[in-house]
Order: sequence, then C-alpha cells, then structure tokens
Amino acid sequence: MEVLAKESARWLRQAEYDLKAADWNLEGGFFAPACFLAQQGAAKSLRAYLFLKKEDTHETKSVVELLERAVTYEEAFKQFISPSGRLDIHYKTSRFPDSLPGGIPSEVIIERDAREAIVVAGDIIRAVEAARKEYMPETI
Repeated sequence: MEVLAKESARWLRQAEYDLKAADWNLEGGFFAPACFLAQQGAAKSLRAYLFLKKEDTHETKSVVELLERAVTYEEAFKQFISPSGRLDIHYKTSRFPDSLPGGIPSEVIIERDAREAIVVAGDIIRAVEAARKEYMPETI
C-alpha cells in the first residue's frame, strides 16, 4: 500500500502544479493553455485517487471516464461528471488548430472558458485531496 500511496502523492502534486500553471496562464491571457492545464490537473488528480484503489488508469485521458470510475468508490465524485465534459473537450481543442473549424484555439477559447475550466478542475482536485485524507489519514 505504501508504494501506491507514494505514487498517488506524486500524481496529486503534479495535478496541483498543473492547476497553478493554468492560473498563471489565465492571468497572462493565455486562455487555451489554461484550459488544457486545467483538464490535465483534474485528470491527474483522479489518477492519484484511483491509484489508491489499485486501478490502472493509463488507457484513458478523459476526466469524465476517470470520474465514472471514481464514483464506484466515492459517490461524491458524481457531482463533477456533468461539468467535466467541457474539460474533456479542452483536451484537444485547446491545442490543435484542426480541432476547431475555421479558427485556432488561441483565437476561439476565451477568458470565460479558462475560468470555468479552472474552477471545475480545482473542485475536483480538492475533492480528491479530501477523499485521499479519508482513505489514508495516517500517511498523508
């Protein structure tokens, strides 16, 4: 269990870093990268949680799919499934010009998109942090 706890902690630290980087990009006016980093932070935090449940999560990049798996252990994650669909949209549309008809991510993704993505990701990360503390209070 200790190995899983350490790996979980590594993924959560990176998730927290990604969220901080998303905030930094938002403040600098780089909304598309902020959306991508928010999506990554949410996904990595859910991986951190699922490591504790001995799940291999490398086959998916979808926050919604990771949440659906997390819900099997913790019903509280269900509240994030609907708003996380937008995070998953940002996985590709925030980075690749051919993912958007007639534009590029830096011209189409706006501040509101980035703010919303950061809020949802932050909520998920905090929920993961709380769930990890309940699951392993003596090691976290």
